[in-house]
Amino acid sequence: MGALPFPIPVFRKERSMSVGINDELYNKMLEEKERFREELLSMGPEEILDHAWEYTAREDILMAVEYGDMEEGQAKALLSSPSPLADVLKEYRKQDVNNGAVLAALEDAAKLHMEPPIYRQSVQHAMEHGEREAYFASRRAFEACGNAIDESVNSHFDGMHLSDGVVQDVLTKYSAERVTLVLARTVQEKEWDLRFSSANREWAKTVDTSCIGKEPYYCMATAHPAILDGFISMFRKQVLEKDKAPQAHKKPAKHPQERSDDIEL
Repeated sequence: MGALPFPIPVFRKERSMSVGINDELYNKMLEEKERFREELLSMGPEEILDHAWEYTAREDILMAVEYGDMEEGQAKALLSSPSPLADVLKEYRKQDVNNGAVLAALEDAAKLHMEPPIYRQSVQHAMEHGEREAYFASRRAFEACGNAIDESVNSHFDGMHLSDGVVQDVLTKYSAERVTLVLARTVQEKEWDLRFSSANREWAKTVDTSCIGKEPYYCMATAHPAILDGFISMFRKQVLEKDKAPQAHKKPAKHPQERSDDIEL
C-alpha cells in the first residue's frame, strides 16, 4: 500500500457534521503524526526508509479527515480515542488496495469507539430474540458512562467548584440521552439524599429510566453527591434546557433550578 492514487471526496457543507469536532479530530491526529515524524528524524536513513509507508499512510489518513465526509458520530468516536491516528492506521493495514481503503479504515476504527445503541427491551426479550449482545453492549455502555461521569467530576473539581468542560468531557464519549438516564437513575435511587438539590430530585422524577432494568447499581454515578449535584445542574443548563436533546427528558422540572456553584461537602 502507498499514497492514494485518487482524489479524496470533498467535504459537503450541507451535512450536519460539526466543523468544531472535525477540526479537533484533525488537530489531534496532526499532533500524533508530528510525534511520529520526530521519532523518524531520530533514526538512521535505513530505518527511516523502513517506516516510509507508515508516514505516507498517516498523511493519507489526515487528508481523508481534512477533506473527507465523515458522520458526526464517527468523528466523536475517534476523538474519544487517545491515539486515533494509530487506530485508523491499524485498520488501514487490513484494507485491500482500492479507492476506499482510507475511508473504510476511518469507519472501521470509529466503530471500535462508537457508543452502542440504548437497548430498551428486557433481558428476557433479549435472550428470547437473539439480542443478547445488544443488551449487554448497552449495559456495558451505561456502566462506562457512569464511570466517565465520575472521572470527569473528580478531575474538574478544585475543592470548591466544577470547572468548565466537565460536561463536555463526558459528551465526547456518550450521548446526551445516555448521560441523562445515568444521572436521573442515580438520583432516583438516592432520592433520600438531600445533598441533591430539590430541583434536581424533581427533575429526576420526570425521566423514564425503565430501559435500564431492575438492577440500576451497575450504571449509577458514584461521585460525591454534593459535587455530582453540581454536575447535574450544569448538564441540565448546558444541554437539556438549551437543546432539549434527549427523548428521555419528558417534561420540565416543577421547581426552579438551584445554584450549586459553591458545593458543601
